[in-house]
Amino acid sequence: MIRRLFWVGVGVAVTVVVIRKGRQVVARYTPEAVSERAAAAVDEAGVRLNRMAHSFRSDFATARAEREAELMASLRGELPGHGR
Repeated sequence: MIRRLFWVGVGVAVTVVVIRKGRQVVARYTPEAVSERAAAAVDEAGVRLNRMAHSFRSDFATARAEREAELMASLRGELPGHGR
C-alpha cells in the first residue's frame, strides 16, 4: 500500500514537471517569443558594435597623436625619446 502511494506521488511529481517544462518550451518557440529574442539579439549586437567603434576611434586618435608627435619631432630634428 505504501509503495503504491509512493509511486503515485512520484508519477504526479513527474507529470507536473513535464507539463511545466513543456509549457516553457512551447512559450519559448511561439512566434512572439522568437521575435522578442531576435530583437534582443539585434539590440545586443548594436551595443557591441557601438562599443567596438568607440574603442576603435579612441585607439585611432591615440595612435594618430603619437605619430603626429613623432613626425613633428622629426621635422624639428629631435631624436626619438629625447625631447628638448
